[in-house]
Amino acid sequence: MTPGLRRHLKNCWRRNRHVCIQRDIDLQQVGFILMEHRDILLGHMEDLAAKAVKSGCATSRFLTPAETSKISAHFTRRHDVALVFDGGYEGAERVRAIFLNPDWGSYERAEWFTALKIKVPPQETPGHRDILGAVMALGIERDTVGDIIEAPLVMLCLPELSGYITEQLTKAGRARIRLSAMDLSGLPARAENLTVKTDTVASPRLDAVLSTAFGMPRSKAAEWIEAGRVNLNHELCLRPAKEVAEGTILSVRGLGRARLLEIGGVSKKGRIYIRTGLYGS
Repeated sequence: MTPGLRRHLKNCWRRNRHVCIQRDIDLQQVGFILMEHRDILLGHMEDLAAKAVKSGCATSRFLTPAETSKISAHFTRRHDVALVFDGGYEGAERVRAIFLNPDWGSYERAEWFTALKIKVPPQETPGHRDILGAVMALGIERDTVGDIIEAPLVMLCLPELSGYITEQLTKAGRARIRLSAMDLSGLPARAENLTVKTDTVASPRLDAVLSTAFGMPRSKAAEWIEAGRVNLNHELCLRPAKEVAEGTILSVRGLGRARLLEIGGVSKKGRIYIRTGLYGS
């Protein structure tokens, strides 16, 4: 086990230490658990793919970006089944994996998604965390709820749960709220709120790109990478020298996310121009 991977597993253990202590789980077991989760996820997707071949269509619950990345890579070379990722509107972050028989399978968004518009009093401003916390307090699992859009305030969910959520979800934080179904076609495409920076680097390696995007010294960026705090396209990366491709999403635990928007030309001093975008700034 490399030092970087050990640090990453140790961080996983710390974040779930109350469970690990109760079950007497050590670092090596945490690694096995992470691998087992991946195997279970892909095994379930294989079952859905087989179902789609027979019945025309099958779909998962809502997936995290990391799960979507793993599933996409796993099914790259499959031709007996078509795979679509859809979150109910364009640019959704949390999506469902929809498997289709390529010869006759099809689907309509309204079959698999419900959009619930959240109405709040003018003086109240519940945020994403307030809404999600209220939903979880109802005993609803996270993978049954998709994105929570803040402008306008809308939540995506599984159609079979929409009635229960509409009836039971009456408060978020201190705000009294009312929910009602709305047409999916009325949802705007996801807007990317980015703070764009331009800089030059010797090469588009991960520590250099991270340094530009998050405004930190390159040595600090390398430390964070080796500590297991950085993901590339939602996959853990422990190599500071890893070359980053245009369009790659960089996620840093505790800091947020950024994207390498462009790798440009070469300056007179032989350095490469890059343009990065920091989300939510």
